[in-house]
Amino acid sequence: MQVGMLMVFQNFEDGDTDQGAWERDIHIGGLAEPLSFDYLSSVEHHFFNYAMCPDNLEYLSYMAARTERIGLLTGAVILPWNDPLRVVEKMITLDHLSRGRALFGIGRGLSRREYAPFGVDMSESRERFDEAAEMIIRGLETGVVEGDGPFYPQKRTEVRPRPYASFKDRFYAVGMSSDSVPVVARLGAKMMTFGTKPWEETLPHFNRYRDLYREYHNTQPPSPVCVDFLFCDESAEFAESMARRHISNYFISVMEHYELANEHFREMKGYGDYADNAELLRDSNMEDAANGFVDINAWGTPRQMLEKLEARFRVLGDYDLCISASYGGLTTEQSEKSLRLFAEEVLPELRSWQTYQFAA
Repeated sequence: MQVGMLMVFQNFEDGDTDQGAWERDIHIGGLAEPLSFDYLSSVEHHFFNYAMCPDNLEYLSYMAARTERIGLLTGAVILPWNDPLRVVEKMITLDHLSRGRALFGIGRGLSRREYAPFGVDMSESRERFDEAAEMIIRGLETGVVEGDGPFYPQKRTEVRPRPYASFKDRFYAVGMSSDSVPVVARLGAKMMTFGTKPWEETLPHFNRYRDLYREYHNTQPPSPVCVDFLFCDESAEFAESMARRHISNYFISVMEHYELANEHFREMKGYGDYADNAELLRDSNMEDAANGFVDINAWGTPRQMLEKLEARFRVLGDYDLCISASYGGLTTEQSEKSLRLFAEEVLPELRSWQTYQFAA
């Protein structure tokens, strides 16, 4: 099992200065390699305190100079907000700076609050994503970017420096909806997903990805990635109280930022799953919904966390894990203590799951 760390750069309810929030997450991200994580990842988000990393490639380039071993994953580059030619140039540059440690992750975006300032129609997101993805994937392999599509017409252009190495086994894509799963599989990407409902209910989602990947590529799919919000403590009671507070805080910020209970998804092409879920959320109790989200994620004592993650393994089969330890108003000290305990007592056993045989 590969285990990574995701940085979100959240300034929850402006409880800190933006400088303080960045200093906190630069510090926490700097622990990824010393604590033996496999890779460090960062979101791309704009304009709001929900997540303040408008250029994850810039952040990861900074971290490339501070690290020697770990992978550096864009989690993710939101393709409709970026020019394909520039994405190819910047990913190849990161790969040279890190000597082949760059991992390329892509997504399509969900927040109309972020789409609007870019002047991009969110209803075009699927077509823009598909067109850009094909151009970028070819460009990363060949060093040549070209396209004749309606959104990103690009005359044949060779980029320099040329590619450091192939990205074929270093390619990830967010697959959160039924609309996205076939695209992720067709592109040959490793699927990343956040928990939105009990993992037992997501098994069809994972199985569809695996089946389509085999169909498209005639080979076994890579392990999907589950992204979790982490809180680990020796005290079960304290771990639960902190998770109920801070993971719930994060859930509230997600609801607000993406307007997940709003009716606008019904009017947008390619967001049918979110429109259906919005209806359910409007009819639900927000406290119950927040607690449900908390229950999905990885928190507890080290032993409790291993039991939860093993139970998930039994349901989903092989998966990789990416955790976020800094979110929802946690302080630097709280995040670091939780992260260190996880790295010392949980991470080593997770690594053994590559060959672990669970008891019947």
